[in-house]
Amino acid sequence: MKTASRLTDPRRHVLLAIALWTSTAVAAAPRVTLEGVLERLDSPRGVCVVLGLPEAGRAGFVTELARQSELLIYFQSPEADEVAAVRGAAEGAGLLGTRVFADRGAFSSIQLADNVAGTVVVSPTARGATGNDHLRVLHPGGRAILGELSIVKPFPDDTDSWSHPFHGPDNNPQSTDRRARAPYLTQFLAEPMFCPMPEVSVAAGGRVFRAFGHIAHKANQNAMLNTLICANAYNGVILWKRPLREGFMIHRNSMIATPDTLFLADDEACRRIDPRTGEERGRIAVDESVTDGPVWKWMALEKGVLYALIGAREFEIATRPSRRRGLGHWPWGVWAGHDYSDPRKNFGSGRTLVAIDEATGKTLWTHREEAYLDSRGVCMKNGRIYYYSPEKFLACLDARTAEVLWRRSDEELLRAIGPNGRAQHYVTGYATTSYIKCSDDYLFFAGPQRSRMVVVRASDGELAWQKPHGNLQIVLRPDGVYAAGPRQTGQVLAYASGDEISKLPTRRACTRATGSIDSVFFRTTGGTVRVDTATNTAQHIAPMRPPCQDGVIISDGNLYWGPWMCGCQLSLYGHICLTSAGSFDRRPGIDDSRLERGHAGPVERFDVRPGDWPAYRGDRRCSGVTTVAIPPRVRREWSFEIPSSAMPTAPVAAGDAVFIGDRNGVVRALDARGEERWKHFTGGAIYFPPVIADGRVFVGSADGRVHALEAASGRHLWSFRVGPAERRIHVYGKLISTWPVAGGVVAHDGVVYAAAGIAHYDGTHVVALDAATGAVKWYNDTSGALSSKVNSGISLQGNLRIEGNELRFDGGGVYKTARYDLETGKCLNTPHEGVTSRFQTAFYPYYPEYSQFLSLDHTFPDGTTLEYEASYEGSRHSPLALLSKELVEPKDGKPGDDRTRRRVSDRARPAGPERRRIWQVPGGRYNSLIVAPGAVLAAGQRLPGNEVREGEDTGEDRQPAFLAAIDLEDGSDIWRIDLPAPAVRGGTAVDHQGRIVASLRDGRVLCFTADE
Repeated sequence: MKTASRLTDPRRHVLLAIALWTSTAVAAAPRVTLEGVLERLDSPRGVCVVLGLPEAGRAGFVTELARQSELLIYFQSPEADEVAAVRGAAEGAGLLGTRVFADRGAFSSIQLADNVAGTVVVSPTARGATGNDHLRVLHPGGRAILGELSIVKPFPDDTDSWSHPFHGPDNNPQSTDRRARAPYLTQFLAEPMFCPMPEVSVAAGGRVFRAFGHIAHKANQNAMLNTLICANAYNGVILWKRPLREGFMIHRNSMIATPDTLFLADDEACRRIDPRTGEERGRIAVDESVTDGPVWKWMALEKGVLYALIGAREFEIATRPSRRRGLGHWPWGVWAGHDYSDPRKNFGSGRTLVAIDEATGKTLWTHREEAYLDSRGVCMKNGRIYYYSPEKFLACLDARTAEVLWRRSDEELLRAIGPNGRAQHYVTGYATTSYIKCSDDYLFFAGPQRSRMVVVRASDGELAWQKPHGNLQIVLRPDGVYAAGPRQTGQVLAYASGDEISKLPTRRACTRATGSIDSVFFRTTGGTVRVDTATNTAQHIAPMRPPCQDGVIISDGNLYWGPWMCGCQLSLYGHICLTSAGSFDRRPGIDDSRLERGHAGPVERFDVRPGDWPAYRGDRRCSGVTTVAIPPRVRREWSFEIPSSAMPTAPVAAGDAVFIGDRNGVVRALDARGEERWKHFTGGAIYFPPVIADGRVFVGSADGRVHALEAASGRHLWSFRVGPAERRIHVYGKLISTWPVAGGVVAHDGVVYAAAGIAHYDGTHVVALDAATGAVKWYNDTSGALSSKVNSGISLQGNLRIEGNELRFDGGGVYKTARYDLETGKCLNTPHEGVTSRFQTAFYPYYPEYSQFLSLDHTFPDGTTLEYEASYEGSRHSPLALLSKELVEPKDGKPGDDRTRRRVSDRARPAGPERRRIWQVPGGRYNSLIVAPGAVLAAGQRLPGNEVREGEDTGEDRQPAFLAAIDLEDGSDIWRIDLPAPAVRGGTAVDHQGRIVASLRDGRVLCFTADE
C-alpha cells in the first residue's frame, strides 16, 4: 500500500496485522465480547470507538461498555437502524450525549480527528473498515481490538516531551518536537476550565501532568486546590487525580515526567508516581544530616541520574480557597515568603546538591556549600550544573564527579547580575520564576526579578555582555536569543555579542515565552502571539492567552494551553490543545457529500399564527418582544422532564406546540398538554432552539449539521454539513464536530442561515441554504482568516440573528460582532491587523454557568428605555430599570442615585449627563426577559435578602429562581412565582394564546396559562 510504504517499520507491521484480520471471511471472524474488550483496556477512561454492532440487534453492547467503564464511546455504522438502536438504548440508559455518541458513516472513514481514540473495537460485521483509518484515529499507545487480535499503535520517533517545568534541565523552554508545526487545528477543549495558582506542568509518554497550588481567587478554582492531575495528551480526558501536600510551595523545578515515571518532589521526599494510575511506587529520600532538611528545592534528570538541591524547611504557606463568583482577577502582591527576605527559609533556598541513581535510589555524591543557593538560579546542561548564590558567587559543578569546575565572585559580575528584585507584579511576573538558562556556550540571567539581562560564558563564568532591561522571557533557538519583553524591549539577539538581529512584538505582562520548532509563543494584549521564526512575522491566536506560569507547552506533537486562573479577556477557557493541521484542506468546496436527503414528498401544513414565538427570543432579530399581553394571573398547566435531565434549549412555540432541543442531541415537539408528539435524534448537542418556518423545523447541532424536519411529524427532510469535514473532537465531556453549528440557525424568506466553528484558526464557515431543499445559496469559508497579515479572524461566539440586511453573531475577542451581507455572504468586518484582542466573551454552549444571564436594552416609542446589564461572565449586574428620555446633569460631576450607573462592562465610561431612573428593581439576576404590552416577563434569580449593591459579588450561587410579570408603569410585581430551578439563557416564550413556556437548567420544561 502506498501509505504503508512511508510508515516506520512498527506501523507497517501493525497495518499488515490489521489487513490479515480484515481479509478473513466475516463468518469466520472471532466474536467481539464485552468481557474481552474490558480486559484489554489500558485505562477505564478515554475515548473508545465501536464500529458496528458485534451482534445484530444488540445495541446494549455499547451501553453496557459505557456502564462498566468510564469511557466516552463513539459508535459508527452505515446502517441507519443500528445507529437509531444505539441512540435509543443510550437515551434509555441516561447515557446519550454524555457518555455515548452515535452517528451514521461508512466503516472506511471514522468520523474522528487523528489520534483521539484510545481503543477502536471493530465488529465482525464492519465490512470495509481499513487498518489505515484505525491507526489514524488511534493515539499512540492506543489499541485496536479485532476479535481476539489486539494491536497497539506505536509512538512516533519525531516528537518530543516537556519533561521538566521549563522543558529540560537547561531551563530553556524550547521544544524539538518536529510534528507540532503551524498551521493548527483544535485537538481538544477539556476540563478543568479553571485552576488556582500557582501551576506547574510537564508532559511525556502521551500524558500531560499539571500540579495546582494553594491560592484560589474565584470559587471556580477551589476544586483544584493542591491537586495533581494527569490528562491524556491527545483527547484531554483526565485519567487520574491525586492530592498534593499542603504547605509546600509547588512553583519550582521539582516535577519531572518520563514515559515510565513521574517524579514528584515536595517537603518530604521525591515520590515515584506510576503515570498510568497515579499510584505511588516508592520514594527517594536523602539523609537529612547532610542536607539541612528534607525539602526538595530543585530537581533535574539526565542520563539516568537524578540531581537535586535539598535543604531546610521553608516559609509556611496556607491554602486559600475563595467564595467569589466569576472569572479570574486576583490581587497581585507579595504574600508570605514571596519577598525572599531570609535565605535560610526562602522558597527553593538550600546548600546541598546531590546526585542519585534513578533506578536504585542510591546517593552517588553530595556537594555542600556554606552559602545558600537560590534554586531559581540553578540549571544544567551537558553534564554541568550551574548554580548561583545571590550576591555571593556563580559556580559550575561537574555532574559526574561533583568537582567544582569554576567559581566566580568578582565584583563586576555580581554587580551586573545585581540583587534580586521584588517581582510579584502583573508587569514583571512571579517572584518564584527561574531566572537562569543555559546553552552549550552561555548562561543567561533574565526574568521578573532581574533589572538587567546578563550573559556569562559557560566555559569559565566570564561576563560576556549585558542589556539594561532584565524583565525578559527568553527562548534560546539556533538562530538567536528570542527575548520577549514589555513595551519595546522585545528583540532577537546574537549569542556572542547581544546585538539586535530583529524586533519582537510587545509581550503583555507576566506570562513566559516558549518555543516550538517553527514558532515562539508569548502573551499579547489579549490572546497569544505566535512569532513565525522563518519569516519573523507575528500571527495571532486570539481565543486564549498562554497560562500565567506555564506558557504554551509543546509535547507529543501538540501545543497545550492550561486551565485559566486570571481575568483577561478570552473566548476559550480550559485545558486546550492544538495539533498540526498538516495538509488538511480547510476550504475543500461544496460537494454532494454535505447534503443528506430524507423525505422528498410534500410537507404537511403547519401554521405559525401572529403572536407565536417561532424563533429564539421570538424572531429573527432576537428582539425578545411580544405583542401578546401577559395574563394578570397564571397557573402551571403542565411540566415535561427531559430524560437524564439534559439541559434544554430555550423553547419556541407555534401552532399550539412547543419545540425544544437539548444537550443530548434530541429535538422534541410537545403538544398542548405537554406530551411528546415526536422526537428526532441529531448526532450532537443542541445549544440553541429550533426555528419554525414554512411547515419545517430547522435546528443546528454540534454534529456540524443543519437539520430540517417536518414540523407536524418530525420526519427528516434533509441535513447539511456546514464544516469542511467530519472531524469530531473531545469538547468538555462531549464528542462534537470541530465545526459545530453552535450558534443556532435563523430563517428568513425561504432561506436558512447557519455558521459553524469553534475558533478562527480552525476556519469559520457561514452558509445560506434553501429552506425547502437544503441547496446552497451562498457559502463563506474565509472569515476565520479575515486578516492574512496576522492570520486571525472571526470565531463563532454567539447566537445568530438578522438585523436589516445583515446576518450577525458575536465574533470573539477581536471582532465583537461578525457581520455578513444577507444576499451575498460577504463578510462586512474590516480586518484587524494587530495581534490584540479587545472584547470579552464566555460563549453559552461551552460555559453555560458563566453566560447564563441575558442583558436587555429596549427603547420604547416614547423614548424611555428598559435596561438590565450583566457582565459577560455574570459576576456583575445592574438593576432592572426603566430610564427616562431626558438626560440629567450629575451634581458636582459625581453620578447620583437617581441616574443610571456606569455600565458593568464599561470600566472607562466618563462621567457626564445620564438618564434618570423612573423605577428600578434591585436584587435580581435575569436569565430571560420578554417585553410585552404593559409588562416585562422576567425569569431570574433573586439574591438572599432581595438586595444587592450594584456590581456586588455575592459568592456561591444560592439564589432562588422565579418567574415574574413586572408592571412597566412602576416596576411592581403583577405576579411572581417560584421556579424549581433557574431558566436557561433566553429560556422563556409566549405564544399567541398568552401561554408562557420556560425551559429550566435542570431539564424541566414548564407551561403556564391564564388563571381565570
